[in-house]
Amino acid sequence: MKRFLLFLCLGSLCLGIVYLHFEKKVTRFDLPKGELKWSNKRPQNVRMCIPAAFTDEQGQILGAYMINGKSYEANKTMRMRVSLKGDMFFISRQWMGDNGFQQLTLVNNSKAMKFHDKRKSIRRALCKDKNGAFILQSNYPMTLSDFALECGKRCTNATYLDMGEFGYGYIKNGLFTRPLYIWGYFTRDKQTNWLYIE
Repeated sequence: MKRFLLFLCLGSLCLGIVYLHFEKKVTRFDLPKGELKWSNKRPQNVRMCIPAAFTDEQGQILGAYMINGKSYEANKTMRMRVSLKGDMFFISRQWMGDNGFQQLTLVNNSKAMKFHDKRKSIRRALCKDKNGAFILQSNYPMTLSDFALECGKRCTNATYLDMGEFGYGYIKNGLFTRPLYIWGYFTRDKQTNWLYIE
């Protein structure tokens, strides 16, 4: 009888944790202190590393990008440009820094964008408010419009970050490494560009 009650309590606790996780639609990840950087070469021994621009199946970066002041425009799209400056980012039609990439704008001046895409997926965004930049990630699959709406409740500006099967990322806090979207761990080498903090 004692064993049954113990299993019952543990089962209830597990169900409660799962419920709370999915009741909360998104999770916020605060960034380590430091300069936001972007690279088309995988950085090593950094405190944060997250896929950024879209990548096709051949490993081609989809959209224009800029590295150390040199612009690569061959594959530019109609998406806005995300420029990195210090520990902040800026979304505009023109480059506003020496490093950046093109990506979907989810929130612009506290207004959530709407999208026709009705597919549901795990979503991730680089966001900012008056206190600085941070990451938001959905706790379960949702449409792009629903995710943008959730981001709009928590930030003033947000840009999408690449997810899908190559969406593995991590944030280190001291000795602890917090993985983001652990299911993409085994395909992480197929990603071709990263947002990172050294």
